[in-house]
Amino acid sequence: MEIEGVRALQCSRFEIFPKSGYLYLKTKKKRIYEDFSATCAICKTRLYIPLSSIVCESDFGKMSEDLSLYNQLPQYYHLEESDHMNKPIETDVTGEVPNWINGSLYRNGAGLYKVGPTAWNHFFDGFAVLQRWTISDSEVTFQTSVLDSEDYKKCAKHRRLVGQGVGSSFPDPCETIFGRLFNSFLPSSAPASDNTNVNLMEFGDRLFALTESPAINEINPDSLTVKEKSMIKDYVAVHLGTAHPHKLKDGSIIFYGTNMNYKQAYNFIAIPPQSDPSKSPFADAKIIAAAPSRWKMSISYTHSFGMTQNYFVHFEQPLAVNLPRAVLLKPLRLKRGDVLVPFEGESLDIMLVSRSTGERLPITYKAPEGVVFHFINCYEESNFVICDACFYPKGAKAVQRLYFDLILEDAKARIDFNFKYARFVLPQSLDGAEEGKNLVTLPDTTAKAFLEKDSENVVCVSPEYFGDNLIADLPSINYDYNGVKHRYAYTTTNICSTQRVLAKFDVVEKSTKTYEVNENYLPGEPVFVARPGATEEDDGVVLSTIVAANSTVQSYLVVLDAKTFQEVARANLPLEQKMSFTFHGIFTDKEL
Repeated sequence: MEIEGVRALQCSRFEIFPKSGYLYLKTKKKRIYEDFSATCAICKTRLYIPLSSIVCESDFGKMSEDLSLYNQLPQYYHLEESDHMNKPIETDVTGEVPNWINGSLYRNGAGLYKVGPTAWNHFFDGFAVLQRWTISDSEVTFQTSVLDSEDYKKCAKHRRLVGQGVGSSFPDPCETIFGRLFNSFLPSSAPASDNTNVNLMEFGDRLFALTESPAINEINPDSLTVKEKSMIKDYVAVHLGTAHPHKLKDGSIIFYGTNMNYKQAYNFIAIPPQSDPSKSPFADAKIIAAAPSRWKMSISYTHSFGMTQNYFVHFEQPLAVNLPRAVLLKPLRLKRGDVLVPFEGESLDIMLVSRSTGERLPITYKAPEGVVFHFINCYEESNFVICDACFYPKGAKAVQRLYFDLILEDAKARIDFNFKYARFVLPQSLDGAEEGKNLVTLPDTTAKAFLEKDSENVVCVSPEYFGDNLIADLPSINYDYNGVKHRYAYTTTNICSTQRVLAKFDVVEKSTKTYEVNENYLPGEPVFVARPGATEEDDGVVLSTIVAANSTVQSYLVVLDAKTFQEVARANLPLEQKMSFTFHGIFTDKEL
């Protein structure tokens, strides 16, 4: 074929030619069932082309026009660009909001899934939509904004989706087919997305939106728009970031970053408070600890990490970034989800890394196959490290299950996304350890740890579960107890759940209290807010956004008494006001 005068690819079975930026296969077959390869006629390099990057003639027209799947989704996926608000609105408060609550609850999540005739088809791919609930004198206002990231503005300009998401890939009309094919032979990867749609971070007196790329957007707290974009990879050698940093009492941030060199894959980064306003707030970031991947060609997907007084806790789970696929992500326009590979049947390996020396403790803790998106808390007790997390047993394909067609299928079949509150207990020392003997000697726990047969430094661990059959995800605690022993944790169910429950876990009494809503609603992440001057761990309130699934009911912010877990107030939005589901957020009483 001829592309700008250069015969770029040849293939004995298919004719490959450009059409709207796609590798387009002219074939009478309605489906191509196998991957294929082609040879560059210039350099004779063999190019492997995965099936996922192919668009057949019979399928091409469907990419822009078939919105039937999107139209079946609940209302909280159907936010429109026009739903952007330039100023807050008053809510209708029922009950009594405690008058000591003064501040703002900021929320972030994937909320806008459709631009023009195109829609994303994976839960993680929506454009960031921010919310601000401002509470003052027992009154509540609400504001929401589609974040004006570069990714979003590019799509808005072309009136269609552009770029690569976890579950979709759309051509860039500004990129030539020759340019993309030329890049196929270069060690390049997709540029970092600045669609920071996962979490928010308060750093000093500034607000930042985060995702898992190295992009970090500073947010104007009043307009909920981007003030400035930073790239953490400009200051430390990482290729991916985290949306779940830890904040220390001195104002420092502990960040996490993934490096695609397997020898230094997992990196823990200290970011001190900004001392020079003329510099980037991340200019003094420094890697203080690192650990290698157990695989040479894959690196574990990491959404969050744990931290105790002396250790960083990393879960190397059997869901990993495949490095060869990552290199070909942009040139072959793969979906980002194509890069994630589940290792079904493999263990989740836990590692402890010293915060003081940066060295890994020479013990590998092997947990059953499963994935963890969210840590609850980690702490040390009697020479053990206790790790509480939302654990999905045998959940290596968790990300794949978040395609919208599978979400709808699971909802119809009433199949749950089965994250559980799990506790792992890790011995810090193996002195005197014997095969066949449970190394966990703490009272009141059923968690177990056994020395692996014929091994000196591998420990097989199994968790204790709390909450019986409760699904638990998007957890929070009283953050004053982060890294130290806690008693209470708060969770919600998730979008792939038949349950609609907020829960309070008491891990001492091993009991739960719940706040339930019906199928017309979806409860969001619970956020604990301590009463000023409180001395008890659960003295305060829990805030959660309750999202309407259809237009017959109102979305609202619920205020729960953290002790009793009973509703004390709610702030109702007007019936016509749509509200998107959000992943994470923060409450602050500061004027940012």
